[in-house]
Parts: sequence; structure tokens; C-alpha cells
Amino acid sequence: MKAKFSLEIIPKQVEKIKDLPKDIVDDIYITYIPGASPQDIINASETILNYGFTPIPHCPARTIPDEEFFINYLDGLIKIGVIKILIIGGSISNPKGRFSSSIDLLNTGLIQQSKIKTVNIAGHPEGNPDDKNHFENMIEKSKWLNTNKIQSNIVTQWCLSPDITNSWINKTKSHLGKIGVKSEIHLGIAGPAKLTTILKYAKICGVAATTSVFMKQGLDIRKIINHNPDNILKSLIGYDKLHIYPFGGINEFLKWYKNTNIKEVF
Repeated sequence: MKAKFSLEIIPKQVEKIKDLPKDIVDDIYITYIPGASPQDIINASETILNYGFTPIPHCPARTIPDEEFFINYLDGLIKIGVIKILIIGGSISNPKGRFSSSIDLLNTGLIQQSKIKTVNIAGHPEGNPDDKNHFENMIEKSKWLNTNKIQSNIVTQWCLSPDITNSWINKTKSHLGKIGVKSEIHLGIAGPAKLTTILKYAKICGVAATTSVFMKQGLDIRKIINHNPDNILKSLIGYDKLHIYPFGGINEFLKWYKNTNIKEVF
């Protein structure tokens, strides 16, 4: 049975995934946060493999200073058995070297020379403050990966607006179909968390988390203390898999999954 979710963690959370049910979660993405070292990500990836999950480490272009750094990072990941990665621009605005976007990493030729089998890319249904042409660039990368015969899926930033997200899914599928690309859409959703936490991350990430978004879902923001993914999920259609950002913690995600009454939408 195909797992219902992938999950995104930072390296220090890796021990908390040990007892995750494998029929619920399969892929574990490891965020390369500012200040982390390549070895932090490699070590976390190895632990994830040892626990029986598939690690998908981030490769943030603007954090990678040069090709030698990238080669060593990829070699370290491949040596322990990593075959899937996610390439992104990254959370820092100013590049540490010559790579300013994820397409720059692709154009080095290093990935296709490696044993990496799957290169996932990011999608931004509600916009990307670091890239005004994010949609066109996503389609360009999808086309490049398809031309170079590298398997790829689109993993999105977490979403709060069903209307905007559903429109983006339809637009993405239409554009991919026109160029003959069959990438899956793995839709990012914030796990259960305090509303203040969601709004904080939304401001950082550029997600359209405004009072109007919640009001359109029929919610009174004055009465909301915790974010429940059910309110968004029941209105979303057309995605292939859900990618969870567990802002409230992994235990809260599992508690939500156990108690949700909309499992039929997964």
C-alpha cells in the first residue's frame, strides 16, 4: 500500500521519527537550515535509512558555495544510500557562491553524473517572495529533468487557501501535460499547530495566511486557537500525495491522523 504522507523535519528531530507507522509515512525530507553543515544532513539521512524510511535531503542552491562543496555533499549522501534529493533555491537571499537558483545546480551536470535517481523540485501555489517567476521556473526545471530522463515530483510549500491551491494544481497539470511531463504533485500542508505558529511561519515563507483566508473557510479567527488541517484538506482536489510540515510536532501530527474523520480524502 502506498503511504499517505511524506514528512519534513529538521536534523535535530530525526530521533522522533523512529516509531512512525510506515503505512502512513514513507519519505522523510530533511531541511538544510541556515547554520547546518552537510554532515548534519548526511547523518540525519543515515538515521532515517536505518529506521526504514526514505530520506530526501534538501540541496539549497544559495547555501552551496561552489561545485567542490556540492560534489562532496552529493558523494556523502550517495555513500550512505541516498537516491532522492530535493533541490531548492534556499531560505537565504544572498548566495554564498555562484549558485543563485536550483536550475544552476542542475546545469552543473553533477546530478546526472551521480547515482541520484529522483530529483524533486519545489512548487509555490501561493507565491514565492524570492522568485516572481516561480511558476515559469518550476515548469522549466520539470522540462529539463524530463529531457535528461531524471525522475521528478513537485513538492509544494505548505498551503492555506484551497481556492488558490486548486487553481494552481489545475494550471500546473495543464502546463506539464503540454510538454509531456508526468510529475506527481505532492501538496504541502501544515500539520496541527497553534494558529500563532502558523501565522509566524506564513509570514516567513510568503504563504497567504491572512484573516481573510480563514474567514473564507467559514472560520472565525477570533475563536481559533489551533490550526486543524481538516478545514483545508476537505476542499483540496487533484493532488497525488500530501507532504506534511509538522509545525506543532510529530506527536501532534499522529494524534491528528488518528482522530481525523476525513481519512477518505487522503
